[in-house]
Amino acid sequence: MTQATHGRWAGRLFLPYVSRLMKRSFQAVRLLGQPPDPPKDRPIVIVANHGTWWDGFFVYILNERVLHRRLYVMMLEEQLQRFWVFSRLGAFGISPGNPRSVRAALAYSAELLRDPSHCLCMFPQGSLHRFGERPLGFKRGLHRILRDYGGEASILPLAISCEFRGERRPEALFLADRTYTVSGAEFQGMEWLESIQASQMDRLDSMIGAGEPGRALVGT
Repeated sequence: MTQATHGRWAGRLFLPYVSRLMKRSFQAVRLLGQPPDPPKDRPIVIVANHGTWWDGFFVYILNERVLHRRLYVMMLEEQLQRFWVFSRLGAFGISPGNPRSVRAALAYSAELLRDPSHCLCMFPQGSLHRFGERPLGFKRGLHRILRDYGGEASILPLAISCEFRGERRPEALFLADRTYTVSGAEFQGMEWLESIQASQMDRLDSMIGAGEPGRALVGT
């Protein structure tokens, strides 16, 4: 399992690079609703739907512009081996078909949560799914992470949708306005979390339909 090794140089170079890349590919990247304001005394676990190749970059931008935490993102080991620089930005690997790799990645995730300045991002669907697809099909790894961690964490559901809203290029639209305090002992389970995430995605869809402009994180 490849662990994350944050590099200051990587962050300085990557933020301008990914911002330019998004400006070329998207009309804008926008956060709808109120910005999240999770407590500073506990770690954050971002739980996001996974619909595009861009999703890890979207989480990176959200953290840089809004959350300002030390970000860690679980991604496929085979992809991390191809794009090793992501490990310098907080990515670490998991091989879902390898039980030893899965155990190591889950244990590493639990250890990361012991620092309240950390933000762990997971895509519990495990693979790409259409935005409107239900059920979401969350895997159960987060439950074990929280159990092994044992302390409190702030779950931040992040809904992501890419939409054409009368422009030549799509907009990337986020909703991440609610946090939920959980712990290993009191976690309501993955079925509960999946219902919370589905509700967040439905709310984002309604805001998009209503034409809510939101706050630009990239673009205008």
